[in-house]
Amino acid sequence: MKRLPRRVKELIEKSRDSAILAVDIYNKPATKFRSFSFIVLMNIAWASLFHAIFEKRGIKYLYKKTNSNRYIYIDGQKKAWDLSKCINEYFKEQNPPARENLRFFIGLRNQIEHRFLPALDLEIFGECQALLLNYEKLLTQEFGEDYSLGESLAIPLQLLTVDSKWRNKVLKEIQSREYEVVKEYIDTFRYSLDETVWDSAEYNFKIFLVPKLGNRQRSADIAVEFIPYDKDNPEEMEKYKKVAAFIKGKQVPVVNPGKLKPGDVSQRIEKTLGIPFHPSSHHAKCWKYYKVRPSSNSKSPEKTKIKYCQYDVAHGDYVYTEEWVGFLISELSDTKKRKEVLEKKE
Repeated sequence: MKRLPRRVKELIEKSRDSAILAVDIYNKPATKFRSFSFIVLMNIAWASLFHAIFEKRGIKYLYKKTNSNRYIYIDGQKKAWDLSKCINEYFKEQNPPARENLRFFIGLRNQIEHRFLPALDLEIFGECQALLLNYEKLLTQEFGEDYSLGESLAIPLQLLTVDSKWRNKVLKEIQSREYEVVKEYIDTFRYSLDETVWDSAEYNFKIFLVPKLGNRQRSADIAVEFIPYDKDNPEEMEKYKKVAAFIKGKQVPVVNPGKLKPGDVSQRIEKTLGIPFHPSSHHAKCWKYYKVRPSSNSKSPEKTKIKYCQYDVAHGDYVYTEEWVGFLISELSDTKKRKEVLEKKE
């Protein structure tokens, strides 16, 4: 293997140490809100990895002042490209699922920097796993298997608690305003993705834990394996699909489960508040006032506040959520607010 320059090795070491520490913190049973620490450290790991790649390729990854060749300094050090800039420079015009995964975490880090939301851990597990596997893939692709994290990491033992106190605490947290803000970012980002990106393991790594049966008691086979999808081996992949289907059980597809039509929303409002509330007039005033969806002639009908409203492509109309009903009941319970919303001239 070709020897690497000292600076490249230093950046790789910083990157690997950050990634290993990220996984170590994530896997500690006592860690609360493990996702935040994992995301911060993996951002550092990724940025350092890109810097190592640019260093190896002779690319100057330092910020310069506008219309000048002079570098920008912070605390006496030249300012290096942040992760967003690195992504743009590395991928250029390409937009693979791994890039979307990184974009997701850059935005999410900003959303949760000053919030304590352990309930997010299970919500974004698949994206966290993909972030790590994508990192390992690029690291070994650029610098060889000798730098792999494989032997440094272990598969964690997981316990999914059903303790009532824990469950109630998480439910309370999920109902909080701070959680709603971050969840809206997550849902909006996911909703904006192409279906092929969402289904890709490079964006969201989904797994099943399947008992692996050895041929004999002291089998030397490894206990846990990640099986990447191999399009050149369709028969083998079909076997895994059958196992996954067996675990998931039979599921009957339902279109827009839990979603409501304007008439359904209006009936709920009338019944709860005891006021006249019509779909074509009162409800329309509400969605326009709170800007939960675009106008009917919009060229981008899918741009909604998905917490409250979503566009149904198949039927060319909008459906609404239980959160929207609850929100309207809360808002319109105030007589002054109700008058402001329902009597507003368009």
